[in-house]
Amino acid sequence: MRLARLAGLHVAETELVEVAGRDVLLVDRFDLDTDGGRRAFVSALTILGLHEMAGRHATYHDLADVVRERFVRRKATLRRLFARIVFNIVIGNTDDHARNHAAFWNGERLELTPAYDICPQARVGGEQAQAMAIAPDGGRLSQFATCLRAAHHYDLSEADARSIIDGQVRIITERWGEVADEVGLTDAERRGLWGNQVMNPFATYGYRTG
Repeated sequence: MRLARLAGLHVAETELVEVAGRDVLLVDRFDLDTDGGRRAFVSALTILGLHEMAGRHATYHDLADVVRERFVRRKATLRRLFARIVFNIVIGNTDDHARNHAAFWNGERLELTPAYDICPQARVGGEQAQAMAIAPDGGRLSQFATCLRAAHHYDLSEADARSIIDGQVRIITERWGEVADEVGLTDAERRGLWGNQVMNPFATYGYRTG
């Protein structure tokens, strides 16, 4: 979550604290307004009109279509959604199913919530795919090339998409050590994550930096 914020994503506020000798992650309740009341909140599964047993049919590109029709700040939201997809690939989060994306509902329009539940997933080998298809052709491979091919569907030019991808790669590479120190990762944990879940070489196959 700290890396996501550094990479420019709108994410829930978090804090890591120690309680009784164990690490506890605190996550801010972003569904509460300034008066402590609840904001109406719907998952992408609901937005897409899918039953929970049909979650495997949810796609990012279908969500992008709904953004165009029913969300506020549509162009900015499409960019945020694309950036979120890219970051999930960078960090190795393949648990990006439709329940892990949501929007606030004010009775008329939807507004994308901060990103949440972003976590590198266990990985064996190279090839990996996201939980939701990125491209209209069904492409879901966890690769920047997949994102670049689908960029136009998120109303982004190739140059804009490359800027997001290259910017995130640069930030994560430059700030990885700092954030690892901040959250107390051991040397073994860093070696286990880097190049495996985080910045796995598979993500770069078929993609040339601009």
